[in-house]
Formats: sequence, C-alpha cells, structure tokens
Amino acid sequence: MRPTTLTVQFLIWFLIIAASPMFGAAKLQVRDGRPIVDGVYINGHGPYRFLVDTGTNVNLIEAGLARKIGMNATFQVDLGSAIGKTRTAGSDGNEIALDSVKAAGQKFLFSELDAIHNSSPDVQGVLGEWFLSQFDYTLDLRGKQLEFGTQDADGNRTTFRMVNARPVISTSLGDLALDSGQTQLVLFGTRPDVAPDSNYQLRTVTGSQFVGKVSGKALVVQGRRISSGDAIAIPNRPESGVDGLMPLGLFKAIFVCNSKGFVSFQ
Repeated sequence: MRPTTLTVQFLIWFLIIAASPMFGAAKLQVRDGRPIVDGVYINGHGPYRFLVDTGTNVNLIEAGLARKIGMNATFQVDLGSAIGKTRTAGSDGNEIALDSVKAAGQKFLFSELDAIHNSSPDVQGVLGEWFLSQFDYTLDLRGKQLEFGTQDADGNRTTFRMVNARPVISTSLGDLALDSGQTQLVLFGTRPDVAPDSNYQLRTVTGSQFVGKVSGKALVVQGRRISSGDAIAIPNRPESGVDGLMPLGLFKAIFVCNSKGFVSFQ
C-alpha cells in the first residue's frame, strides 16, 4: 500500500513466533502486482475481501463494514503517511480467521479506504503487519496463493529488520520497506528529474498528491539485479530509517520468515 505508518505514542507488543510446518493456504487475486485474498472472517463475520499489505503496519477495515458488524471504537491514533496525518479511530480485541489460520487480539483502524477503492472498489479491508507479523508465510504471486508456515526457502535470502513495525531490507538504493500494496518503486529524500504531473499520483489513506519521478534507478538485492527504470521520487523523508518502498510485485514469490528474521525472493 502507499506508505502508511503509525505515528502515535502507541504500545507495540512483541510476539514470539514459533516456526511450524505449512498449516494453511488461501487463494489470491493479483491485481497490478497487489495480492488480494478472499475468505477473511472478522469476529465470525464474513467472508470478506482484503488486500494483503506488508507495507502497512496496521490492519484497516471499511468504516461502514465495521459499524455493520458491531465493531466499536476503543482508541484513536494519528495515522500518518508521506502525504500527512489524520486522526483515526480503531477497535482492539478482534479475531481474524483466514483458511485454517486464526489470530486473536487484533486491532483495526477504521477507514473509508478511498486510495484502495480507486482501483479495487470491492476490497473491504487491509491485512497489515499487525496480522502478518505473527506468521511465517509465502506470497506466491505467480501461483496466486498465500501460504502460512515454514518452507524450504529457495532463491535469494536476506535478513530484515523491523522499522515502524514493517520489514525493511538493505538494497543498492538504501533501506527499503517491503511493500506488497505498492505498485511502483518509491524513493524518499530524492528530487525528481521529471516534475510532478497528472500521470503520477501518490494515493494514501491520508490523502493524495501528484508526484514526480526519477529515472535510471537500478535496484540490486544481495548482488542480484531486480529492476532498473523509473521510481516515484519523494523529496522529503516521511520516516527515519526507511529510504523508500519496494513493491513485491517485482517477484514471482516471497517467503517471509518472521520466526528467524529473513526473507527469500524468487
């Protein structure tokens, strides 16, 4: 998703993730490189269609759907992005079920999801790192499947660190957050060589703006050249410790091993 960070004095709890064999899988739709999953149940209600977004450190749900299923606001936070901040209500103590996987004690922020509905009006929420960080999982974008549990990791393996509760890896272009909800490479602290215009619009949960681009950026991870071309250029740095966003649509499949702190790309 477009860069989204939690910017309040908010307790982030740390989870002990136990490695386990493969224990669940769900079919994906892949739209413009973004993974979307059906069959999400919230507190027993569903099934719903959600975006799977490694680049968002929170879970989101349509405000109208939240009201319909009886989710009450129990806290408020300032939700921030590269565009700005907005005060957002949320609910805690919820259960998410997807295929054979369940996660209790989940928090959701309420949103109109305008940035997502622009291209996918049928998506009703976002599964972010509040949910995903509890599991080892594989996003198989070519096979169109989300698999939970450990696996034999083929491909390039690289360690990640959590910054603002999102996985970040070192690359030739700096420390980039893994972002399955983003469709283009985004670089922070970079001046565009093509001025902002209507062809490039950055949409976030806090608003949208026209942005410029920078050309000829080669992305290399662990000695492997991943891509070369244009990137969205954001002159400011909306968060410390992150130099940009790397769309996972560049890969066939990605295994995220939260229990051991590495990712493997294919």
